[in-house]
Amino acid sequence: MKKAKQLMDSVYWVGARDITNRYFHGELYPIDEGCTYNAYLIVDDQVTLIDTVEEEFSQDCLERIQSVLGDRPIDNIIMQHAEPDHSGGLLEIKAIYPNAKVYASVGGVRNIKAQFPIDFEIEALKTNDTMTTGNYHFQFVEMQMIHWPDNMLTYCPELKTVFSNDAFGQHIVNYQLTDENLDRSFCLDKAKEYFANIVLPYTAQVNAKLNFINNLHLEIETIMPAHGIIWKQYVPDILTAYEDFAHLKPSNKVVIVYQSVWKHTQQMAEALAEGFGDAGMDVKIYPLADTKSTIIFKEIVDAKLICVGSGTYNNDISYSVGAFLTHLRAAKLKGKKGLGFGAFGWFPKVPSQIDQALTDAGLESVHDAISHVFSPDTTDLENYYNIAQEIAKEL
Repeated sequence: MKKAKQLMDSVYWVGARDITNRYFHGELYPIDEGCTYNAYLIVDDQVTLIDTVEEEFSQDCLERIQSVLGDRPIDNIIMQHAEPDHSGGLLEIKAIYPNAKVYASVGGVRNIKAQFPIDFEIEALKTNDTMTTGNYHFQFVEMQMIHWPDNMLTYCPELKTVFSNDAFGQHIVNYQLTDENLDRSFCLDKAKEYFANIVLPYTAQVNAKLNFINNLHLEIETIMPAHGIIWKQYVPDILTAYEDFAHLKPSNKVVIVYQSVWKHTQQMAEALAEGFGDAGMDVKIYPLADTKSTIIFKEIVDAKLICVGSGTYNNDISYSVGAFLTHLRAAKLKGKKGLGFGAFGWFPKVPSQIDQALTDAGLESVHDAISHVFSPDTTDLENYYNIAQEIAKEL
């Protein structure tokens, strides 16, 4: 039987671990060690469940709940997000606890009803609405488009805890559940990866909500997200990091991604990398088809410049580069610069097409697209090295 884990007085983790998952949100987000679906049970005069789990793990969640409650019922179910990895267990849990009142944001009510055959009422919550369960009070903040229109978070002043749903999440599967036995840089790196692959298109909304929450002057000692570890000792660090992520705060970094047929484009990429590196920049260079998108987008968050190169495939951009450019456009980046490059045999337009795609994705071009016919020689590569040096001086 699955058992709950007590986190603090009256608060229990009743979620699930999906240790075989290697693709979160389908192909969007490759992950290495699985993920968690965090649900939280608060036992007070009234019993409150915050979020559920993905449908296939509903029984795990129920067993953990019953390990705490026995035959006692749940009074309230707060659904902070309608996405199935959080709401999938709702119907099964509601069937066991039919008298539990269900709450969600205005958007959450709509989206839950659109996804499931609901035959019970869901009460809509708005920002600054509150609930009292006895000793504990809960305040709600809508978090529209972080990363769905229905997201919200819940704050309990008596517990000094934010139940943040997808915000501040990461994919760390740790059986101690908190950050207390983990390295700070590891935790923040995983949070950056999650932000880059899930939240990145919504930086404007994140900035607005961070400002709103800061103005509430909440006393926060613990952050309990819907995925990954619970933040306790690194709470100030993750709050500061999220401000940096949301502002796309740049470091002196260039990310170079490419796909090469006969290594000609690879040679160009390496010459550019040498030039940027010798100019003092932090260089990250990746062959696209052999690199997880999670790694690349994590590095893009704080990069100044993104260089994209492709050989010519049937008079077009390579498939992996084309998919990357589509992903980049969806990320809605602001304040970054771009450069297209590539080698060709007889069709010269691919580098300029890349450059245009980078512009369409919101990046400012730093140089005319760099094209090379067939194999670059030493003089050519030195020229690309020098171009990188000149660009670095201007950044």
